[in-house]
Amino acid sequence: MLSNLTAEQKNSLQKMQAVLGLAADLAHSQVTIYLPGDDKKFLNVYKQEQPMTQMSGERPDMTGRRVRAVEEPLVARALQKNMVLTGKKEWSLGVFNLLKVYPLLDGRGHCYAAVSFETAAPDEIILAQAMELLCHAQQSAADNPHYQRMLPSDGIMVVDPNKMIIAANNRARHMFDVMDIPQVVGFRTNDVAINWPLVGMVMDTGTAESKEFTMHGLLLSIRVLPVVPRPKGGCAIVILQDITELRKKDEELLIKSVVIKEIHHRVKNNLQAITSLLRLQQRRAQCDETRLVLRDCISRVNSIAIVHEYLSQQDSGLIDVGKVAKGIYQAIMSGMLAPDFRLEADFSADEVQLPSDKATSIALILNELLQNTIEHAFEQRGSGKLQVRFAEEAQDYLLSIADDGVGLPPGFQMTGRKSLGLKIIKTMAESDLQGSFTLANRPGGGTVAVVKIPKAGVMK
Repeated sequence: MLSNLTAEQKNSLQKMQAVLGLAADLAHSQVTIYLPGDDKKFLNVYKQEQPMTQMSGERPDMTGRRVRAVEEPLVARALQKNMVLTGKKEWSLGVFNLLKVYPLLDGRGHCYAAVSFETAAPDEIILAQAMELLCHAQQSAADNPHYQRMLPSDGIMVVDPNKMIIAANNRARHMFDVMDIPQVVGFRTNDVAINWPLVGMVMDTGTAESKEFTMHGLLLSIRVLPVVPRPKGGCAIVILQDITELRKKDEELLIKSVVIKEIHHRVKNNLQAITSLLRLQQRRAQCDETRLVLRDCISRVNSIAIVHEYLSQQDSGLIDVGKVAKGIYQAIMSGMLAPDFRLEADFSADEVQLPSDKATSIALILNELLQNTIEHAFEQRGSGKLQVRFAEEAQDYLLSIADDGVGLPPGFQMTGRKSLGLKIIKTMAESDLQGSFTLANRPGGGTVAVVKIPKAGVMK
C-alpha cells in the first residue's frame, strides 16, 4: 500500500495517525485516509477512525481494505483534480451525511492521498481546523495527554489569532448558557466574562496546555491545542469538560475510603483490646488446659487483627496474603517458641492479592497449622527444622508447612479427631476456600501439611 510513496509522504501519514482519532472527535466525523491504488479503478484505505463524540450505528473499520473508485467518486475526483470537494453520502436508506474531501500534498505540491470527513452534524470551521490539526501533526502527540481522545460531553471551541471564539459546538454553547453567557461565539477569551489567559499563552508558545479552574460555580477542565504547533501559528482549539460532578464523586469515594480505613483500624484496636483481656484471664487461670485454650484464642484473634491492620492501610478490599502470612509467622514464632529452643526456620510467601474474607480464612489456617506444629512436632526436643511456603501456581495457591519433628502417630486419621485446630483448618479450607487439606508423614521424618486453594474459588 505504501510502496509507491516517498519517505516524506510516509512520514506525514505516520504523524497524522497520532491525532487522527482526536480529529474525528473534534469534527464529529468519520475520518478516512485514502491512497491511490496501483489500479486506477481502486482506492486503498490507509486508516479510518470513528468519532467518540457522536452516537452512530456500528460500521466496519475499513482500514487496510481496498474499495472501488466508483464507490467513492468524490474521493477519486479529489485525488485526480487536487481539489477540496464537498458532497453528500448516503449513510442509510434515505439518510445522507455531509462528505468533505481534502487532498494531501507533499512538499513539491504533489497529491499523494486524500482525507475524507463524513458527518451528520457539520460545522465548517471546526471541520477545517480538525483538518489543519491533521496536516500539522507531530509524532510526539501520540504520547501527549493533551491530545487524548474526547468524550461526548466535551465542549469544543475554535479561537482565532485575535483570541475571538469563532465556533463552538452545542455542548460548549450549553455550558456557557448555564454560566449566563448565551452567545459565546464572538466573545474574546481575554474578556472579563471569560478571562482565559491560558489560551493566549498557548497561541504565543505553540505548545498545548491544560488546567482545571472554577467558573460561575462549575469546575471545568480546559485543554488548549494549537492548530499549528509553533509560536503564533494561528488558531487554537479549546476543549472544555465539566468535571464538577466527577470531582464530587471522587471526594465522596475518598471520604468513604477514609471511613472504611478508620473502621478497620478501630476493629484492629478492639481485637487487640480483646487479646489483652484474654491475656489477663490467662495469667489468672489455675488450670493448664484453660491457659492453653486461652493462648489459642489469643493467637486466633491476633491473626484476624493482622488482616484488619493491613485493610486499614489499603485503598481496596484486596490484601497481600504474603505480607499477612509473614506477620502471623513472626507473631507465632515470637510468642510460642521456648527461649532455649533452636529452630532452623525457612519462610517464603509470594505476593498474592486476595479479597479480605479469603485472606482472613488463610490467616486463620496458617495460624492453626503453625500452632499445631510448634506445640506437637518438637515435643521433648531442643531443636528442629521448619519450612513454611505460600506459593502461587498456575491454577492454585499452595500453603505448606513441613517439619522434621516426631511425625504423626501410627494409624493417624484426620476424621474423628477432637482437635479444634484441625477442624478449623479443614472447614475453612474446604468450605470457605473450596480447597483441600492434607496432613501426612514425610519420608525423611516429620510431617507436611498442605492446603491447596483453587484460584477459581477465591476470587468470586
